[in-house]
Amino acid sequence: MSSPRRYAGATAAQRPSILPAAPWSARNSYPKGEIHMYGTIARVTAPPANVGTMQALAQRIGMAPGQVARYIFQADADPGELWLVALFESKDAYWANARSPEQHARYLELRSLLNADPEWHDGAVIEAAIGAAAADRNAASVRRVYDELINQENKAVIDELFAPDVVIHDPFMGTMQGMDAFRQLLGLFDTAFPHHRVTVEAIMEQGDLVCVLHTHTATHTGPFMGAAPTGRSIVVNGLELFRMAGGKIVEFWRKDDDASLLMQLGILPAPAAA
Repeated sequence: MSSPRRYAGATAAQRPSILPAAPWSARNSYPKGEIHMYGTIARVTAPPANVGTMQALAQRIGMAPGQVARYIFQADADPGELWLVALFESKDAYWANARSPEQHARYLELRSLLNADPEWHDGAVIEAAIGAAAADRNAASVRRVYDELINQENKAVIDELFAPDVVIHDPFMGTMQGMDAFRQLLGLFDTAFPHHRVTVEAIMEQGDLVCVLHTHTATHTGPFMGAAPTGRSIVVNGLELFRMAGGKIVEFWRKDDDASLLMQLGILPAPAAA
């Protein structure tokens, strides 16, 4: 059986993702004494033809429990020489993952693509900083959902922004999976409210999650939830939550004020005046 160090390092074979990395500061180094992250840096060599397979493996695996960042560096001088970096929120989280049977299985998949065993270098992070641009990259991807997909009506970006097996949670349609499910949800609103628009009020990011406070404006000119078009203008506030992995949206929760929407359309009665 492979050693725990091998289990740990296999996590680093995952493809680099946008850094969530709480509690990293977006613009400053850690104050002294606040860093607890721990991880590994591994040097590996592989046939250059296997590098793409390693990236595909990384996308499939995703982030391990307690992991906050991952990178793969490819040497300019030798495309088969790679440096793998995996960071965890603590030493305990690192070793809990390293000793798990799941990590051992991931390591064996990685090892089958390499020329030899990795060279592991485990240790604690003693200083760190992250630029604002990197910290905001997940939020920037989510912002494109509103700016490009909805407001510019550019459906082509769905394949670029969403993972093929994205999971959708919607109060009207329940839990669904896949980009076709997202297209079905979008079509429900596009049919009832053509050319609807959204204003983003705030975007908040924590770890691999991005939350968006927003306001929809639209005119009801198509059938919706059994109701005939009313021609009414509607304004609906909402919160939507996105989970990111590998730069893609992998899970989406819609939490708009649907009760207000249905009351504005006359489908639900408005509350009685006090």
